[in-house]
Amino acid sequence: MAVSNGPHGWPTGKLGNTVSYMLKGQYVQRSIGKPGNPSLKQQANHQAMAVTTRFLRNLGDYLNNGFKLEASGTIRNQHNLAVSYIKKNALKGEYPNISIDYAKVQLSKGSLARPKELRMEKLEGGLQISWNPLQYEGQNAQYDDCLQIAVCFPKTGRKKTELNFSKREAGIAFLALEPEQLTQPMEVYLFLSAANHDSVSDTLYLGNLNGSYDDPMLREIKEKKQDNELKLKERFELIREQYKAQMKLEPEQRISKKAFRNLEQEYIVLLNRNKAEPG
Repeated sequence: MAVSNGPHGWPTGKLGNTVSYMLKGQYVQRSIGKPGNPSLKQQANHQAMAVTTRFLRNLGDYLNNGFKLEASGTIRNQHNLAVSYIKKNALKGEYPNISIDYAKVQLSKGSLARPKELRMEKLEGGLQISWNPLQYEGQNAQYDDCLQIAVCFPKTGRKKTELNFSKREAGIAFLALEPEQLTQPMEVYLFLSAANHDSVSDTLYLGNLNGSYDDPMLREIKEKKQDNELKLKERFELIREQYKAQMKLEPEQRISKKAFRNLEQEYIVLLNRNKAEPG
């Protein structure tokens, strides 16, 4: 039940199939209802959202630093902005094989100058990252800008983040990792934040170490789809032969009208799904 609220009498709560509420000082309405069977487009969107949210898990503090300024003054939060960006720009493949395009991920958004001449090395005990500490004069940058680093481990879904880890003037940073982490596939990102937190840089993707990870969940979905397609193709071949045989007969020699109508309808549906030409 919705109730009137505020000087304008805006209702808040549920009214019919609509829910109304205040979000960051703005009035929001959204519709609700029982979902039907999802279309292919909806299934693709569901997988895109699942892949995105799984990637962003355990990056809350990192996103808060990276998108805080971008979210300021809007009804969106840092996580919303990260989800929106990745879904639009950093996914690859078609359903059911949608996955993260790690090189296109952005975990921050801003105008601060990014470090140049970056290098990443895997050493005993961790990762060493270096850059040119001098190439910032005359740009939107300061010597005390702080390094924010994130290492993502796709196999386990774990993340290793360090906030305000080093300063631009240092030109080098060493991130300690456990021995088992050093052998796993990893994707590495960084951005810089001003010391007074009034600006950040866009994210820099440092690259992949130890090779890409083949997600078994995506592999299982792909294999299931291929199995279903094979079964549909086999069913189509069977129904097509039965339909052809019936069409060669005189109408009075065919199976009952109802059975023939059902056979014809299934043939047409399967024909369209297989995108085959009539035989």
